[in-house]
Amino acid sequence: MPTIAINGYKSFLGKNFSDKFKNKYSIIHYNKDINNKKEFLKFINKKKFSHFIHFASLSRSKCDLNKNLCKKTNFHSVKFMVDKFNLMKTKPNLIFISTSHVYKSSRYKIKESFPVKPNTLYSRLKLKSENYIKKNYVNYTILRLFNVYGFNQPKGFFVPDMIKKIKNNQPIKIDKSIRDFIEVSVVSRIINFFINKKIKGVFNVGSGRGQSLISVINQISVKQKKKPTLEISKKKTQLIADLKFLKSYGFKFRKNEKNFNI
Repeated sequence: MPTIAINGYKSFLGKNFSDKFKNKYSIIHYNKDINNKKEFLKFINKKKFSHFIHFASLSRSKCDLNKNLCKKTNFHSVKFMVDKFNLMKTKPNLIFISTSHVYKSSRYKIKESFPVKPNTLYSRLKLKSENYIKKNYVNYTILRLFNVYGFNQPKGFFVPDMIKKIKNNQPIKIDKSIRDFIEVSVVSRIINFFINKKIKGVFNVGSGRGQSLISVINQISVKQKKKPTLEISKKKTQLIADLKFLKSYGFKFRKNEKNFNI
């Protein structure tokens, strides 16, 4: 049984993965501040693990509120982790959770080889971390997640924020952008797939289907039985995953897993 160490185990995705696969793997939680170098060294010197999944990071909204903490958490802690893993006799397989927002908008489905153009501090630091890992570590898998959603997702993400605004009759400013939504348990299953297959590299993780943000809001409003108040601008950007690389390794979506369903 592989032993999987994870940080960010209280995060939306980290908790889902841990709950879903706790009976399949021996899962060890790193439960200290990831910026605490002393505690992290103590952890990796004491525990033995074959994989380390880096779920922990500050969200985009928190990065905007505290730029210095964001730089410390979303890049410097990753750099320190990689440097210390390189000193280990048996180097763990590192699975790094990145974001689709390293890409620029495209009218085509986005391949992993497409140009990157992050436009927020959050996405710039994710890309900076990716580049450091690729340059300085061997056993890595980088997953560029598109829009993850699911039951009990915390505020600060698109779907729960829209649910709250519709429920409270708040006006919603939205544009005509299109995004790729993937349910959290499917993401966990994809992570499990990478562990089982021992796959390395950089991969898109999405549904491969585009969904307009307006249509997502309308689906939420039908579920809530409340009509939203929308202020729609003409701006339109598009981020949809090309999943050919993922599928080339044998991953298959189950029936309805690609469908957006709240």
